[in-house]
Amino acid sequence: LREGLTPAGAEGFTGLGVDVEAASAARRTTVLTCADWTERRPHLAGALGAAVGARFLAAGWVERHRTDRGLTVTPAGR
Repeated sequence: LREGLTPAGAEGFTGLGVDVEAASAARRTTVLTCADWTERRPHLAGALGAAVGARFLAAGWVERHRTDRGLTVTPAGR
């Protein structure tokens, strides 16, 4: 499912430090929703989803699990 990013959404992500311009310029689709196969709930995918994940990891708001693909929200990310 292809979705669009509203100006308010772009502003919100930019306020979190996500480089929306770079995500929009990427070769991959900018914004997609994707059904998570483990939780069976939609999540943000595409170049913007990757940029959000990278920003949250770099800021220390989430940490990767060592043994699986999971993430844990840190106290700084709460």
